[in-house]
Amino acid sequence: MKGRLFFVSFVLFIGLFMGGCASNNFVYDRSIGEESICLLKIPDDFTVVKFDGKNVKWKTSVWGLNITQKKKVATVKIPAGEHKLIVNYLQRTNLGTYTRISRADGIELSFDFQPGNAYSLLPIILGDRITLIIRKE
Repeated sequence: MKGRLFFVSFVLFIGLFMGGCASNNFVYDRSIGEESICLLKIPDDFTVVKFDGKNVKWKTSVWGLNITQKKKVATVKIPAGEHKLIVNYLQRTNLGTYTRISRADGIELSFDFQPGNAYSLLPIILGDRITLIIRKE
């Protein structure tokens, strides 16, 4: 009986622990009504480090991989309106015997987000230049 109780407790603990780690969904301000919310989708290569001057760390979690997804995506509910984001970009590409790293830190983006819409961060890479854009889905 003790072994069974321990096993059930252990499984429950692991489920709760991993469930907390696996979240790729964030809410910036829970006091904002749903009618004033929009979604920002952050692909695996990005980390949003500031939102309107406040430090945040919005990125996909290590444990948040869904087997059906090819790439991980974090989703953040943000209030509609004009916002300024500071974003870091890091992409590692394995090319046989070596790894190519594309990196840019502190990229500033300003955008007017409309309520009820979803937006994604996208990179544009030309040579050694990396530009990020926000695209409405």
